[in-house]
Amino acid sequence: MRFRSALISLIIVALAAPSALAQSTPEATLARFIALANAGELTTPEGQAVLTGEAKEMATAAKSNLPTADKVVAVSANFAAARVVLRSPAGEEADAYFYLEKTTTGWAVSAFRQMAVSGMDMMLLAEMRKQKQLPPDDQLRKRNLELTLSADSKLRAWFGANRQALDNLRLLSADLATLGLSSVSETEQGRKIVVGKTLDSTVGFLRAGPSGPPTISPSSHIWIEELGDGWFLFRTT
Repeated sequence: MRFRSALISLIIVALAAPSALAQSTPEATLARFIALANAGELTTPEGQAVLTGEAKEMATAAKSNLPTADKVVAVSANFAAARVVLRSPAGEEADAYFYLEKTTTGWAVSAFRQMAVSGMDMMLLAEMRKQKQLPPDDQLRKRNLELTLSADSKLRAWFGANRQALDNLRLLSADLATLGLSSVSETEQGRKIVVGKTLDSTVGFLRAGPSGPPTISPSSHIWIEELGDGWFLFRTT
């Protein structure tokens, strides 16, 4: 009898182990989530086990095509954020952000966000790119739209090429439009340079003050990425 009880216990542990291991870290949980999402199994018991909050409520049996995570950031002991870079057949990139919380059973994906993109802005930019020559004002508008709608990788590259110009940028400067930027301001969080806005989303660069950068949150700053020397890339919703 004791042998049978011990055997049953071992079987239960063996069956539970893969799920437990999958939720032991944010990285492991996200990897398991992606595998289950791509297989269309987020509504199965195993899929539901790696979800919580709104992510659990919105889960479907549709198959995804998510690549592995590009970056995972530990925001706190019980909260993490991750970026997944989506690529089209033409090589265009779009960033998706996932948020994970530590629950009583381990880590679980709690929410998902993307930069809200205006269809009108995309259509306008597409039309502008067709033109061989644009008036000066339209050239500036095109430059701003291209930067605003850029993926994080392009924004990081742009920052590296224009870092000195951002350091020297004044609050009232004609260089703003020339660089493709919308505004610069001094806030409690530091120097905030807004690249642009689309619908309810904002993207830009922040040189953080003494209190540091804002905290990543699915309800406000959906992504914060360190760029070096106190500078950060930010996205809000």
